[in-house]
Amino acid sequence: MKPYYSLALVIPLIVTGFNIQPSPRARSISSYPLKATSVDDECWNPRLRRIVGGIAAAGTLETVFLTYSKLTESSAAEQLCSITGGSCSSVLNGPYAVIPGSEIPLAAVGVVAYATVATLALGPTLANKDDDNNRILLTALATAMGVFSVFLMTLLFGVLKESCAFCVASAIFSISMAKLLWLGGCLPEEKAKTGVSASISSGFVAFVAAIVLFTSNIPPTSAVNFAGELVGSSTSLVAGESPPSITTTSSTQAMVLAKKMQTMDTRFYGAFWCSHCFDQKQAMGKEAMEMIPYIECSRDGMNAQTKLCKEKDVPGYPTWEINGKLYPGEKTLDELEEIVKNAALLAR
Repeated sequence: MKPYYSLALVIPLIVTGFNIQPSPRARSISSYPLKATSVDDECWNPRLRRIVGGIAAAGTLETVFLTYSKLTESSAAEQLCSITGGSCSSVLNGPYAVIPGSEIPLAAVGVVAYATVATLALGPTLANKDDDNNRILLTALATAMGVFSVFLMTLLFGVLKESCAFCVASAIFSISMAKLLWLGGCLPEEKAKTGVSASISSGFVAFVAAIVLFTSNIPPTSAVNFAGELVGSSTSLVAGESPPSITTTSSTQAMVLAKKMQTMDTRFYGAFWCSHCFDQKQAMGKEAMEMIPYIECSRDGMNAQTKLCKEKDVPGYPTWEINGKLYPGEKTLDELEEIVKNAALLAR
């Protein structure tokens, strides 16, 4: 097992502590001692429920922020991620950042999942009642989220080889919730067999969903590389992916703009899988883009210059570098003209 794969397995220990052993009475409310109030008497392990509910609430806030950033094409998430020394672009802007066949952010699914866990965990503590089905659903959903997170951590460290603070945080939340619920004996004794079956089934569904997510949204050759990584291969099976060919003809405005950019040491940073990068190139046109150096930032891309992208602290894709200053995000030709104009004034 590669060193970075093991991170997906030890992440839960960060929150739940090292060498935790299940209590002999893990299935009873006394597993996490707490003086009960009249409201808590009929609710299974209210303390553990509040801990899990708090973690789920944190996960909900995180995924709401990521969903908002994705839908509004904001670079806020990537900029925050860069503070930690990581780069979230390959994950947040990659092909696996959306549900296959749609433009719905994967983070939106996380919002629903975390919010559901929070409701299942905290609801009984507020209503002064509990039932076995609630505990089974809570454990099954948390298990599915944990399994999905392990897969995503394997993808992050094993294939992309990137460090994404938001991704790691979400994995910590998900896997820790699952571990706490299993060690805390969330499944009712009288329905333990049903609960275990439901959790195994949900975990399997999550695993299949993760495989579908990856294989549906990337080129087949990248999927082959991923398979090679999973079995421990250290060598990529293909030379690299090329970005889609530009099919538009440059307008007069784009050609004039490109000529000005040439005098300002302009570079265009992107990734072969980045749809916004392709849209930006289409807006400029083939002839104009041939005048501007393209820097491939994805390590799986053709002629990748990942090291340069990291040295430049490229916040996301696409990013223009004009006179040494970075301008992230897709721009209209008018916006680029304004940027070039201001850059020329500053250079005087």
